Amino acid sequence: MDIMEHFLRVELQNQVAYTEMLQFVASLYIRSGEFEGEEYVIRKLDHLNFIIAREYIGLDGERDISRPIVISRQALIAKINKHVRTRGIALINACV
Repeated sequence: MDIMEHFLRVELQNQVAYTEMLQFVASLYIRSGEFEGEEYVIRKLDHLNFIIAREYIGLDGERDISRPIVISRQALIAKINKHVRTRGIALINACV
């Protein structure tokens, strides 16, 4: 399983998680920031570019980041919507 597929499976378990994530990703009013999920963090670099990375606390107590992905806003929205459609979660229009 690739990183993006694992990210989608872990983070998009239900309607609430989907709605919150899509509102963060799609919003043009949030120019930068972080969305913290169960295992992954989405970093919004600007309104068009994102970094998705799995974060965890290592044995030494330091925060470790595993194999980040850089993705555009449109590509991320498309992947999120495609994933939730296959899981039977109701699609929303959050592109503001």
